[in-house]
Amino acid sequence: MSKNNFTKIGFDYGVKPFFILLGDMEFSDLFKKADCRGVVYIFRQGENEEEMIPVQMAFMFQNEEPAEKFMDNLLGWISKSNDEGDAVSMEFIENNEGGYTIAISPEIDRFHNRMIPKNLRNRVTPIFMVQTHFKKIDTLGQNYLNFKANYSKADGIAIGYVIGNANKIIKQSKKYFIKKDFHFCKQDDISNNSTAMTYKAVKGKSSFDPSKLPKPPKESIEKITERRVSEMKSLLPLTYNKLNNLWLGDIQKKLSETYDFEIIKQAICNLTIFERLKQMDNLSPDFTKEGYPNRIQEYLLGTYESFDSYYPSDDFYTEELIVNQVKNDQRELENYLKK
Repeated sequence: MSKNNFTKIGFDYGVKPFFILLGDMEFSDLFKKADCRGVVYIFRQGENEEEMIPVQMAFMFQNEEPAEKFMDNLLGWISKSNDEGDAVSMEFIENNEGGYTIAISPEIDRFHNRMIPKNLRNRVTPIFMVQTHFKKIDTLGQNYLNFKANYSKADGIAIGYVIGNANKIIKQSKKYFIKKDFHFCKQDDISNNSTAMTYKAVKGKSSFDPSKLPKPPKESIEKITERRVSEMKSLLPLTYNKLNNLWLGDIQKKLSETYDFEIIKQAICNLTIFERLKQMDNLSPDFTKEGYPNRIQEYLLGTYESFDSYYPSDDFYTEELIVNQVKNDQRELENYLKK
């Protein structure tokens, strides 16, 4: 039997536990080690002589080994995102000195989808930690301007790399991916929703204030209450049904003079699952330490209630024990709302 002590642990079915998503932190370092000296744009002629349709864009690296690893990292994002090349985000930021910067990062929506299991996507609050690499190009050359003007006319553009310099290309990589979506902006007009929004911070612009970025809307108590009931019905259907059919009816009625019925049911549900967890010999001893809401949720999603599910005897559910659990659960909700 597990020796976990759950007496100070709360869990609210109505909130979405925080879920930290750590992105690839290596690709930026590999890009630096590959030593990029510029970008090569390759075109085909369009319907008239003046129209140049881009077919390929390649980073001009000096060092092949880190360049190959850099490309492998990007291809890894893509392979885990249904082979969609737009899993790699590229934004072109035109500066006030006559050049531009390419911001390279994971595309957030696809990053979210590949990092969070499908059954958790509507049940957690994700916190993203992703790296954006910025590559500065000194001039807005004609090739760049043609690329910007005509990229949308291409069915897709191959993104790869070459080894060489402005005078000679020594080797062209066989690895590449096809990308369709590109974004362009001026350095003073970067959207707060852009993955390139940290550009101003990197540039040391005094006008960049992270505290002024838009905050996600606070969840209403009404929404949390609604989700609490829905999740209890979904994750613990037998226990919730027993409680609605007068199981522990006397104590529920007495406590309802002070607490909402659904709060009482939640406390009893939690006491029940904690006792079930204690029956597991292989339960990790750190189950009640930091990050426990995610572990409790994983257990609930992976363990279906049945008529064989464990319940302690009815006299286990004392008024004192339930009230203590209500307070633990309320503290969990309060801490969530503060964050």
